[in-house]
Amino acid sequence: MNQAGFPILSIAIFLPLAGAIPILFFRRTEVLLVRTWTLLVSLVELVVALGLVARFEPGLSEPQYVERLAWVPAVGIQYYLGLDGISLAMVVLTALLTVVAVIGSWNALDAERGKEYAAFLLLLETGVIGSFLALDLVLFFAFWEAMLVPAYLLVGICGGSRRIYAAYKFFLYTAVGSLLMLVGIIGVYVVRTQQGGTPTFDALVLAQTPIPPGLQLWAFLAFALAFAIKVPIWPLHTWLPDLYREMPLGAMVLVTMLVKVGAYGFLRFAIPLFPTAAATLAPVLAALGLVGILAAGLSAFVQRDLVLVIAYSSIAHLGFIVLGIFAFTHQAVEGAVVQMVNHGISAGALFLIAAMLYARTGSTRFDDLGGAAARWPVLGAFALVAMLSSVGLPGLNGFVGEFLIVYGTFTARWGYAVIAALGIIVAAVYLLTMFRRAMHGPIRPSLSGPDLSGREVLALVPLVALMVIIGVYPAPLLNSLEASVDQVTAHVQTVQAAPSAQVPLWMEQAR
Repeated sequence: MNQAGFPILSIAIFLPLAGAIPILFFRRTEVLLVRTWTLLVSLVELVVALGLVARFEPGLSEPQYVERLAWVPAVGIQYYLGLDGISLAMVVLTALLTVVAVIGSWNALDAERGKEYAAFLLLLETGVIGSFLALDLVLFFAFWEAMLVPAYLLVGICGGSRRIYAAYKFFLYTAVGSLLMLVGIIGVYVVRTQQGGTPTFDALVLAQTPIPPGLQLWAFLAFALAFAIKVPIWPLHTWLPDLYREMPLGAMVLVTMLVKVGAYGFLRFAIPLFPTAAATLAPVLAALGLVGILAAGLSAFVQRDLVLVIAYSSIAHLGFIVLGIFAFTHQAVEGAVVQMVNHGISAGALFLIAAMLYARTGSTRFDDLGGAAARWPVLGAFALVAMLSSVGLPGLNGFVGEFLIVYGTFTARWGYAVIAALGIIVAAVYLLTMFRRAMHGPIRPSLSGPDLSGREVLALVPLVALMVIIGVYPAPLLNSLEASVDQVTAHVQTVQAAPSAQVPLWMEQAR
C-alpha cells in the first residue's frame, strides 16, 4: 500500500480550487490571461493524476496513497482519502476531460462570462475528484454537495434561454437525494455507536459493522435514491435532458462526470455498507436499468435536436452501467466500470462536436445541420468515430464495456441480458439516424465557416485515441480494476452464499 507521506491526493483535489481563486482577481478584459491560466491549471492537474498512475499497484485491494487526519474527533469524522483501481480511472478521466473542456470552451472564455465559466469548471473538478477519493462518509457528503454548486451555477449563469428552469430542476432533484443520503449516513453511524463500536464515519470500517437486515433496507434505499437520481436511473431521469440542453456545450465534456459519481457511489458505499439489501433489491434496480435502456433509446429516436439525442443516449448507456453493477458478477461489474470510462470519453466527444457545430451554425437542430460532413469533412470524420464508439463497434471502446456487461449479466440473469442486447440494437438505430440527419443530405445554407481548427482537433484527438486504445488493448485498464471489482462483488457474494440469504428476512423485520 502506498501510504501518503506526500499528500498527492489532497493536491489532486485542491489544485483546481487553488487555481480558481486567482481568476477572481483577473480583469474581465484579460481574456487571454483567463484562458491561459485555466488551461495551465488543468494541465498541471492532469500531470498530478497521471503521477498517481505511475506508482499505483494494481494487485492491491486496500486503498493506496492513504491520507488520514482527525477532522472532528468528537464524533469520529476524519479527513480520510484513498485510491483504488476504480477511483484511479475516474480521477484520471476527470482530469483529462477538464483539459479537453477548457480547450473546447476556448471561445466561451470571453470577456462577458469567461471568468465565471473558468472558475466554475475548476471548482467542479475539485468537487468531482474529491467525491472519488473520499473514504469518510461525511467527507464524501461534503464533496458531493460541493460538486453540485458549480454545476448549478454553470447552467444558471452561463446556460441557455431556459437555464433558470433547468438549474432549479437540477437543484431540487439533487437536494432531495442529498438529504436522504444524509439521513442514511446518520442512521448507520447511530447503529454502530449503539452496538458499542468506536464512533466513526470510516466507510471501510462501517462496511464491517453488522447492520440488521431490516434497517439495511431503509438505509440502502436512502443511499440508493440519492445515487439513482444522480446516475440517473429511470424514472428519476427527467432533470438530465433539461440540464444537458441548457448547459454550455463545452462544459458538458466535464459535466458528464457528475453522473459517474452516482454510479461510483453504488460501488463504493451503498453495496459494501448494505450487501443484504443490495442483493435483495438487485433484480429491481437491474430491471429499472433495462427500462432506462429501452425507454431512453426510444426517446432518443424521436428527438429533433442533436444535444437531446446525446442526452437520452447517455441515459441509455447509464442504464447499461446500472445493469452491470447489479448483476454482481465480476465481468458485469468490471464492464460497468469500463463503461463509466467509455461514457465519459464517447459522450464527451459527442458534446464537444455538438459545441463545434453550434459555434458554426448557431443551432444543434437537425433541420439546420444536414450535410455537415460534406461541408466539414474533418469534423465529420471525428463525429463518425465518436458515434461508432457509442454504438459499440468492435475495435472501439464501447464494445468492451457492453460485451462484459451483457456477458456477465447472462451468467446471472440471462433474460435481462437478452433485453440488454435488444437495447444495443436500438442504440445503433438512433445513433446511426442521428449521424445521418446531422452529417449527410443536402448542405444547409446555415452551414458556413471553416473546418476544424488546430485547437479543436487537439481537443478531440485524445478522446478518439482512447476510443481506439481501449477498444484494441483494454488489458491495462482491466488489470487496474481487477482487485477493486473483486472487493465490490465479494460483499454481495458472501451474503448470497449464506443460507439465510435465501429468505428475505428484511421483509419480516421491516414490517
